[in-house]
Amino acid sequence: MMVHRRGFTLIELLVVIAIIAILAAILFPVFAQAREQARKTQCLSNGRQLGTAIMMYAQDYDEAIVGWFKVGEYAGQPLWERFWIGMLNPYVKSEVNRPAAGQRWTPGATPKGLYACPSWSQSNYLKGANMPDCYPGSLDPYFPPTELFSHYGMVFQMAQRGGAGTQQNPYYHYAGSLVYPAANGGLTRYLAEIRRPGETILLGDGVTMLDRGPTYVVIALGCESQFIHQEGSNFVFLDGHSKYISRNSERYLMSTTENGQTVWFMRYYTFSME
Repeated sequence: MMVHRRGFTLIELLVVIAIIAILAAILFPVFAQAREQARKTQCLSNGRQLGTAIMMYAQDYDEAIVGWFKVGEYAGQPLWERFWIGMLNPYVKSEVNRPAAGQRWTPGATPKGLYACPSWSQSNYLKGANMPDCYPGSLDPYFPPTELFSHYGMVFQMAQRGGAGTQQNPYYHYAGSLVYPAANGGLTRYLAEIRRPGETILLGDGVTMLDRGPTYVVIALGCESQFIHQEGSNFVFLDGHSKYISRNSERYLMSTTENGQTVWFMRYYTFSME
């Protein structure tokens, strides 16, 4: 007795392939979004731990806000020790890039441990920086870095607020500290000065690095990071919590009245107004 086996026709094979292609086109973006959500969650977790370290530092230093940079304490001191990374690391005990003997940095090194964001990319960072609502071209001369200490940046010190108080040019007043002598621009802020600690950014997706010279220390965060986690970025606030903010974090404004007039200020970057 003969058994006849019927194979697939070309049309049937093409239909099956088309169905698989359609399913892949539907599911692959979902998988990519799920992976990015996991990376964003890891980055938020890093931020929460760094926020706890910021609070612990303040407890040990009379409520002082940790500085973004400090004066050198001995000859040949590694740069990472002088950044906020070095000041917070005793509280988090995270892995860092340590330079070889006699070097102040590790050429070409990238961040490790809590100082690395799994979603960070140079192209996305510069894309945000070069948007019309950010600072087009301002960071291009500094990339690629000689050493990338962290995928996070910290705001710097400001003795007086900047801006004009309009919606186009709102006030801003960063809450950062610089641990230097006052004669050299040093300024320490304290938690008691912060009007809205739950809405005042200190740390977040950004960059702490030595530029391609190497010539300059570069530390930045803000609108530049608006594409790090798809369409937004993560930040750490001065009450210790971390939060995701969509799009350009510098364009969230608040208003108040001064001298009978309405003035505007950056909601997340103006510690002295409420």
